[in-house]
Amino acid sequence: MNNYSAIDVSYIRPSKTIETILLKNATRERVLYVYNYEGWHFRVFNNILDVINFFDDKFEPEISFENENDLDEYFENINLDNEVFTNISFN
Repeated sequence: MNNYSAIDVSYIRPSKTIETILLKNATRERVLYVYNYEGWHFRVFNNILDVINFFDDKFEPEISFENENDLDEYFENINLDNEVFTNISFN
């Protein structure tokens, strides 16, 4: 199971934020970005360029949730060893 925490929150408007999330497990860590629209719509991005492209209407993320509980479950269970991610190993 992963641990996760918000390491930064940027407010676009009071009801729209971009959170920088740090995911960790015993051997890996990963940073993801979450666009939160009114606390009901969450879109997950792998990098900041994807966030920028989303706002330029060039990109729609594949990972999105309609409630915070599903988002939390995703963070807790995502496989950080997946080759899709660029992993950082702890020494």
